[in-house]
Amino acid sequence: MKILFLHGLESNNQSSKVSCMKRYGHEVCAPEMNYKENQELYKKTLKTVKEIKPDLIVGSSMGGYYAYHLGTHYKTNLILLNPALPNRSFDPPILPDGIEKSNIWALIGKNDDVVDPIVNENILKRVGASIEIGNHGHRTPEDVFEPYFKKVLIDLGLNS
Repeated sequence: MKILFLHGLESNNQSSKVSCMKRYGHEVCAPEMNYKENQELYKKTLKTVKEIKPDLIVGSSMGGYYAYHLGTHYKTNLILLNPALPNRSFDPPILPDGIEKSNIWALIGKNDDVVDPIVNENILKRVGASIEIGNHGHRTPEDVFEPYFKKVLIDLGLNS
């Protein structure tokens, strides 16, 4: 399966989540996302999405914000990890939402002190996301991500 991974604002593309997905035999594209300095990043990322045609986009925090909006321009499956939907430290330039409706799975840490988990959950409920609340904070550790990733694969009809 082709997966696009979008890391968070204060993170990088060398994530343990990428290693985890690759261990399961998936082809993972994980570009470096310079959210603050690249004013064309959203458009460039949307172009990448249309070129590689991912079966799944996994986005963490600001990457989850991007994935959520990219999923309105390209119909696919999304895993959003504490997406920065209700509040961000800044608003990167993005395009207005498109008309596509992607399938959304969201993992929210109930102890998130960066993005309000209750507001996040309410936004995601309104768009019909399948939501799971975890015991973690804003960062999603690999030992929390891996079983969730496996669960989504089963939901998608893939064994792993």
